[in-house]
Amino acid sequence: MKIIKYESFKEGEDMSNWIGVDIGGTKILGALFDDKGNKIKTEKKSSKSSKGKEKVIDQLKKVLDTLLEDSKDVKGIGIGVPGVIKDGKIAFTPNMPLNEFNLIDFVKEEYKIDCFVENDANASMYGEWKFGAAKGAKNAVGYFVGTGIGGGLILNNSLYRGSYNFAAEIGHMNVYPQGPLCGCNLRGCLESLSSKVAIQREITRKRERGEKTVIKKSDLKNIVKSSTLKSAYDEGDKVVRSILNDVAFYLGINAGSIINLLNPDVILYGGGIMEALGEELLPIIIETAKQYSIPHIFDTCEFKLSKLKDDACLYGAFSLIQEKVGA
Repeated sequence: MKIIKYESFKEGEDMSNWIGVDIGGTKILGALFDDKGNKIKTEKKSSKSSKGKEKVIDQLKKVLDTLLEDSKDVKGIGIGVPGVIKDGKIAFTPNMPLNEFNLIDFVKEEYKIDCFVENDANASMYGEWKFGAAKGAKNAVGYFVGTGIGGGLILNNSLYRGSYNFAAEIGHMNVYPQGPLCGCNLRGCLESLSSKVAIQREITRKRERGEKTVIKKSDLKNIVKSSTLKSAYDEGDKVVRSILNDVAFYLGINAGSIINLLNPDVILYGGGIMEALGEELLPIIIETAKQYSIPHIFDTCEFKLSKLKDDACLYGAFSLIQEKVGA
C-alpha cells in the first residue's frame, strides 16, 4: 500500500480520514488512512507497558495527537488491543496493564471521535482478509506470534467472534498439559510454549544452565527482539535453533487440530517472530501439522505468511471502524 500526501487530492474533493492503531506489548503503531485504505501518515511509540497503565495511555495519546495534527475530518478511530474485549472495555489482557480499562470511552471523551476497539489478532486477521494474504478465502485462520500469540478466524466470509466476543483465543489452547504456566494462569497453552515471552524464558533458563548462546544478557533485559533471534538463528546458534524448532513444532500441533476442526482454506502466520523467521519456521509447522491432521483435510489447506506484516492490525482496525461508522 502506498503512502500518499494531501496534495494528491483535488481541491474540493472529500477528504474523510480514519485512524487505525495497533497497541502491542512493546509498541504502539498508528496510521492515518483515506477512505480507500491508502496510508497517509504513520506514527510509532514504545508502549512502555512495564511502567503501568497511565504510561501506556500517555504513549497512545502521543500517537493519536501526532496523527491528528494535520488531518482533516477524521470520522473514526479503530484500535486493536491484545486480550479479551467486551463492550469497548479491555476485560483481560495478560501482557499489558490495561485490565478493565474502557478504551472506547476514553477516546470518545478525549477526542470526541467515534471509536471501535477489537482484539488485535481479530483486527490483524480482518486486515489480511480485506487487503492481504487471506483475501478471497471463505474460511481462514490466523496465528500472530509476537510477545504473546493471538488468533483470528474468518468463517463463511465473516470475522468470527463467538457468542460473547471471546472466540479465537488460539494462544490459550492447550498443546502440552504438563507445560509451563501461561500468563492467563492456565498451564501448557500454546502461548506459554511458542511466544516471545516463552522464547525469552527458555533462553534465560538455558543460559543459567551454562549453555552457550550469542544472545547476551542485555538482549534479555526487555522482551527479546525478533531481529536478534533471526541473527542468532542465521549464525547457527544451537540454543536459539533448538528453542525455535520447538516453537514451530507446537504451532504445528495446534494447526493440525485446527485443520481437523475447521477445514480452512488458508492458515496464515504473522507477528514479529514469523515476520523475522517465517521462511525458516513455516516448513516445520507444515510438516508437523501434516502429522497431526487427517490427510484429506490437510490437503485442502494452504499455509501462508502475512502479506501486510506489521501493518495487518492497522488495516483491520481501519476497516472495522470504517464499516461501523460508514464511509
